Amino acid sequence: MAARQAFRWEAPVDDLNDPRISAYKPQRRLLLPAPPGLRRKRSAAQRKARREQEARAETRIARLHLVGLTSAGVIVMGVVLVAVLVMVVGVLVSRH
Repeated sequence: MAARQAFRWEAPVDDLNDPRISAYKPQRRLLLPAPPGLRRKRSAAQRKARREQEARAETRIARLHLVGLTSAGVIVMGVVLVAVLVMVVGVLVSRH
């Protein structure tokens, strides 16, 4: 009897048709690429705008990368400076 009661407390399986449950779990739509023959051709202006947008994105990525490297360099140099100061103070204290 005790063994049967242990199995009664299993978690209930979600009913996918229950609106109370599915309201909290939005349905995912499967996004499929368009077949190659149905692609719309872009005009020259659209292609040019797209290239310019990609070029701006690339320069932004490079700029952010340099900013990240600069920030990392400042942090590393700060750590090195603190280590050198600790060593100098240690040497000065040990001499006296």
